[in-house]
Amino acid sequence: MRTKLFFIILIVAVFASCRKVSIKSDPDNPDLPAYSEQGLNVGGILINDKAWLTVKLGLFTTSRPLQLLSYPSGDSIVVLLNGNFKDTALQNQNLRTIFVVIKNLKLITDDDLLQLNERTFILDGNTNYGGFSEAYGYNKQGKAVGKITFGKVSVISNVTYGDGSPNNPIKHPYIVAGQLNMDLSMTTNYSLTKGRFDVNLVRSSNQFSVF
Repeated sequence: MRTKLFFIILIVAVFASCRKVSIKSDPDNPDLPAYSEQGLNVGGILINDKAWLTVKLGLFTTSRPLQLLSYPSGDSIVVLLNGNFKDTALQNQNLRTIFVVIKNLKLITDDDLLQLNERTFILDGNTNYGGFSEAYGYNKQGKAVGKITFGKVSVISNVTYGDGSPNNPIKHPYIVAGQLNMDLSMTTNYSLTKGRFDVNLVRSSNQFSVF
C-alpha cells in the first residue's frame, strides 16, 4: 500500500513539475497566491488578516494542501485544508487544519467530484459548517458560518495511474479549485477571508477518500 501511494504521489509531483506554471501572488493580497484553476497545489487564506498558506506538495511526503473525505453512508463530505501561518512567529497556534463539512452530498465514484463544479454551499453553522481540527479531521472544533464556492472541477484525462487490473483500476487526477470565507466564534473569534485553493486530487488513503 505504501509503495502504491508513493508512486501515486510521484506521478502527480512529476506532472505538476513538468507543467512549469509559475505561482503568482495575489496583487491585492501579495502574501497569498492568486486564485487559479490549474491544479497548482496551492492555497491560502487570511485568518484575522494574517496570511495562512497550505502546505506544499512534497515528493517524499504524504502531506497534501487539500484532502477531501466522503461519507456516503452519512451523506456528507469533509474538505480539509492543511497548512500554517506564513509568519513563523504565529506557527505555534495549532491552526494547521481548516475543515468544512458539507451535508446532503455523496461522492462515491471519482466522477462524482464533478458534482462540485461551480457550486456554492452556504455554511449556516448547523447543516454545513467549518472550523479547525487536527490532521485528517480529528477533533473538529467550531461551527463557522460563511460560504465555500467551488470553481473549476475537472478530470485530467491525459494523466493516468493504475494498470487496469481488478485491484488496480486506471484512474485520473482531478483539478479542484475554489474559494472560502467564514467566521468562527470560539474562545477567540476568527475571521477567515479571501480563501482560495487550487489542487489536483487523486484517489488514495489520504487525499480523496470514500469511506
